[in-house]
Amino acid sequence: CSNAMEDGGVVSIDVKALLVASTAAALGFFAGFQIAWVRLSPRVRRRLHREKHQANGKGSGETSRSVGIICECGAIIQGKCTPEEIERHRASNRHHRNMLRHSGKEVVACEEVSEYRDAVLALVKSDDVVLEVGSHVGGTTKVIAGVAGRVVGVDQQPELVAQARENYPSVQFENFDAFDSTKLVALTKSLEPVRFTKVFIDISGSRDLATVFRMMDLIDKIISPDAMVVKSQALKKMMLRTRLWIEHPLNQKVL
Repeated sequence: CSNAMEDGGVVSIDVKALLVASTAAALGFFAGFQIAWVRLSPRVRRRLHREKHQANGKGSGETSRSVGIICECGAIIQGKCTPEEIERHRASNRHHRNMLRHSGKEVVACEEVSEYRDAVLALVKSDDVVLEVGSHVGGTTKVIAGVAGRVVGVDQQPELVAQARENYPSVQFENFDAFDSTKLVALTKSLEPVRFTKVFIDISGSRDLATVFRMMDLIDKIISPDAMVVKSQALKKMMLRTRLWIEHPLNQKVL
């Protein structure tokens, strides 16, 4: 009888030890999981949380849907994106402000002279009025004149403008720095009611990106052309690497 009690005591102790060990292992697992979760970046945690809810939605018969669409002004319209919500956004000050900031409809980047002149032949139509900034001695301006309704070349170096006028007397060339907004506005107003529909910019293909952007911004604010064609190595390389986050495959906010 005593042996049986002793054996029972041993079994009881073994069971208790097993329960304690199992509990400790479980607590250790959950503690380790919590530490691993905390160490995850907020971005990864948000993604995992989003994926969990999407999986729950699909399991309960719910259909996944986009939480927003991209407006032409660049803003994300949140919510169900009903026609009423879209129209309300388009009537907002934010939409109009964004459209004014990004009024240029197209920007084309070129690196070489051959690309630049190919763009002339492909993009310029007979009813276009074109401004070329950085016309030099008029080589590309002549190409533009052959396909456009009208072209004006601008260069800041008087000797180059004089040579261009001598080379192509039927083409209008003006001598001033295009960064001079007062003179650029005066030239634009002199064409009224006609407007420059396209602007070609060649202020040296190796010019630094900050200067190129400053020129593009000035043209956009004063002229607001339908298209800007820019000969710039730095701009072309930047555009090749550029991607909008709202269109990035890892951004699941917009489908």
